[in-house]
Amino acid sequence: MSTTSSSSLRQRRRADTWAAIHEAAAALVLDHGIEGTTVDAITQSAGVSPRTFFNYFRTKEDAVLGLRAPALDPTLLKGFTAEGDLLGQTSRLLLAVARSADATGDPVRRRALLRRYPHLGQRHKEYMLEAEELVRQALAGLLAADPQCSAQVPGCDAQELARMLVMIAGVPIRFALASPAYDTDSGVTPENLTSALTLFHHVQRKLS
Repeated sequence: MSTTSSSSLRQRRRADTWAAIHEAAAALVLDHGIEGTTVDAITQSAGVSPRTFFNYFRTKEDAVLGLRAPALDPTLLKGFTAEGDLLGQTSRLLLAVARSADATGDPVRRRALLRRYPHLGQRHKEYMLEAEELVRQALAGLLAADPQCSAQVPGCDAQELARMLVMIAGVPIRFALASPAYDTDSGVTPENLTSALTLFHHVQRKLS
C-alpha cells in the first residue's frame, strides 16, 4: 500500500471515529439530558475508550456539539497582501478558520441542543475566540514582514493593526449571520459574505 493510500485510510478512520463519538454524544444528550450523559456512556455507545475520546474532543460538551479546535491552513495565507483589500481578506480568512471548528453535522439537531441547553453556546464562543487569535497571530507575522504595512499606517505596529483588523473583520460576518436571508443550514457563504463586505465598504466611504 502506498504512503498516500495509507494516509487517506488513516484520515477516513479518524473521521469515522470522530463522527461515531459525536453521534453518540448528541443522541445520548437528547435522550437523557446533558447531566445524565457521561463521557463513559458516550464511549460505550461509540465503542471507543475514554483515552480515544479525549484524543478527539476536549470536553463532553464539545462532543455533543461536534466542535474541534480551530486550525489555520497555511495555504489560506497565500496571496494575502497589504496591497489588497485587507478587510475582505481578513474576513474571509477569519470565516475559514472559524468554520474549521464547526465540523459538518446535523444543523437542526445542533440548534435543538442549543435551545435546550443554552450554556453549550459558551463553548462555541470560546472556540471562535481561539479562531480570532489564530488569525491575529498569522496576520501580525504577515504584516510585520510587509514594509508597506508600516508605511500605510504610521505609528501602528503589526500587532495592533492585526488586532484591529480581526475585530473589524468580524463585523461583515456578524452582519451576514443576522441577515433575514441567512440560511442556518448553509451558514455564511462566500456569496453572502461578499455582499456584506460590499455594503461595509460603501458605508465606510460614506463615513470617511
